[in-house]
Amino acid sequence: MRYHSTRNSQKFVQPSEAVLQGLAEDGGLFVPDSLPQLDFRAWLNDSYQEMAQQIFEIFFSDLNANTIKEIIKNSYGNNFDHTDIVPTHWLDSQTGFLELWHGPTLAFKDVALQFLPHLMQAAKKQMQDTKKVLILTATSGDTGKAAMEGFSGVEDFEVIVFYPYQGVSSFQKRQMLTRESKNIRAIAVKGDFDTCQRGVKDLLVNSTFNQKMSELGYQLSSANSINIGRLIPQMIYYIFSYLQAVKAGHINYGENLNIVVPTGNFGNILAACYSKEMGLPLGEIQLAANQNNVLSDFLASGIYDANRELIKTSSPSMDILVASNLERYLYLKNPDSQWINQIMLELKTNGIFSIDKDLLNISATWADENETSQAIAKVYKQYQYLIDPHTAVAYAVAQKMIEEKTTLIASTASPYKFMEKILQSLQMEMPEDDWQAIQTISKIMNSENPNIPDTVKKLWQIEQDQEIVIGKEKMSEAIQNELLFNKK
Repeated sequence: MRYHSTRNSQKFVQPSEAVLQGLAEDGGLFVPDSLPQLDFRAWLNDSYQEMAQQIFEIFFSDLNANTIKEIIKNSYGNNFDHTDIVPTHWLDSQTGFLELWHGPTLAFKDVALQFLPHLMQAAKKQMQDTKKVLILTATSGDTGKAAMEGFSGVEDFEVIVFYPYQGVSSFQKRQMLTRESKNIRAIAVKGDFDTCQRGVKDLLVNSTFNQKMSELGYQLSSANSINIGRLIPQMIYYIFSYLQAVKAGHINYGENLNIVVPTGNFGNILAACYSKEMGLPLGEIQLAANQNNVLSDFLASGIYDANRELIKTSSPSMDILVASNLERYLYLKNPDSQWINQIMLELKTNGIFSIDKDLLNISATWADENETSQAIAKVYKQYQYLIDPHTAVAYAVAQKMIEEKTTLIASTASPYKFMEKILQSLQMEMPEDDWQAIQTISKIMNSENPNIPDTVKKLWQIEQDQEIVIGKEKMSEAIQNELLFNKK
């Protein structure tokens, strides 16, 4: 497999180089030279790890099979609290929740970010690269801690995470300010996620900053979904869940399974699109947006307009106006680098671009805060099952758009991460502190045998860092002032 930038289809790199570089030099995103056509029927009896082996051998083809097998062994084992890694919880015969939050930080980002550090170490060895890797990552809440957890203590890797000040849940903030290794750090930035994301992207392609980091012995990369090493692992859980639905008798192989994905930066839903493109018999792929509905507006009209106020919602991972992975989706629909360059320049310059909406084959709608609360309450009342606000947005959208069809809803985070919204939706009083709220959520989830996950308990046993707050213009200075380099 070879990769090239969405903005230059003539210059190819090997998988390891694409993974280590993260973002292409021209500011584009690396995409596979081609997507293979696969007969997934033959994978019906494979484990999650066996499916991962086959996908990774295709997309990370410059690594040998034994290296990939070792990476998988270290990525998908006891660090997840379910043997299936990503089990499906079926409400009934037609509606299931794909639980993507059984990893160490209770969010879907773990599926890729438990894998990425091992992949990057192998890629570094493959490229005979001796420099340390400085990973810069923007987060709307979940990516940050998942990256920090994945790279914690990993030799020759340093991670700094930028998150929006007062723009994440209290649980997410505690996660990012609680660390066990000196090679990871989280810093708050005044602004929203888009501010953080622009700052990181600017630094990754800034030649002066790259040179300064090189002089310090570092090369830059990212753990955001702009890194192709983040995207490929997400394909596996759609393949696995489809085949599990077949084995459970919800569908026959070849029948459509509709997918609804709560979407912010477009990576999770793009993985479903790639899987379908490769031959997985998915039906409709539905995008679920919250009140920051720039993506649903775009899919309906062909006009992408980021010139709007960002609304802080109870689903912060979707509080995004500029979705990075949309560029990969547009290239998938129209693989023309010149066209991509043009519309991305229009977006950067004017905050808006337009295309022929007939190119787009994802349908979408959105749910407001009231509908999100109603979805949380409805699912709990009818099925005694608790969902987080992001999953609730997707459930509300599924209720609007898909009727009497077998549907899988991507459940992207554990209810523990968004206690305030859940308790409010269930018309329950919010306790005085977060730990009491954790205990309340645990009782709601399992009244007979409340069991708080060890990964949650640990957050209250480790001292938190003091929160550091900077402006976007200070991001480069913060790094160069060695906030990252083995300092508390």
